[in-house]
Amino acid sequence: MPVRFFRRLMPVLIAVTVFAGAQEPVKPKLTPRIVTATRQVTMFSDLEIQMLKAVQKKDKAALQTMLTDDCVIGMPNADPLPGDEWVDSVMAKDFTLKSFAMREVFAVDLGNAAVVKFERRQDAINKGKAESGEFFVVDVWKKDGDAWKLANRFVSKTNSESSIPKTPTKPTGKQ
Repeated sequence: MPVRFFRRLMPVLIAVTVFAGAQEPVKPKLTPRIVTATRQVTMFSDLEIQMLKAVQKKDKAALQTMLTDDCVIGMPNADPLPGDEWVDSVMAKDFTLKSFAMREVFAVDLGNAAVVKFERRQDAINKGKAESGEFFVVDVWKKDGDAWKLANRFVSKTNSESSIPKTPTKPTGKQ
């Protein structure tokens, strides 16, 4: 009797194990804490900021030097965008990056490559329409001699409203 019971139970246990392992992880709750940036986070945050400032200043030469020759930008529901076409689009007169902010930066240095993930908030205008909002970005950087160059970017808009403060807020000590 117990052998038959276990033979019937075994496929059910296997199915439960397979399907339970395939689920997406539960999003953990954000808790306020002070996190000290690693050397990689500091270095790649600086590179990301340099890139965004080049876009703001319309410095095409500086932006191009930060990309590999075969850089590709990936976005949901869109064909992959070659890096040179992306540069042309953000350098166009009808695109303006007014302001930006980054948070939740995480970097993994793999030797000759690095993966950087962060959340970006921006206020921008493209062809007269607001391109503001919050974005989830994953960048793959490639080592090129002593420099790092962007090889791939995967970006997805998470919110159409940007929550960049208009003026810097100073802590009052009363919060």
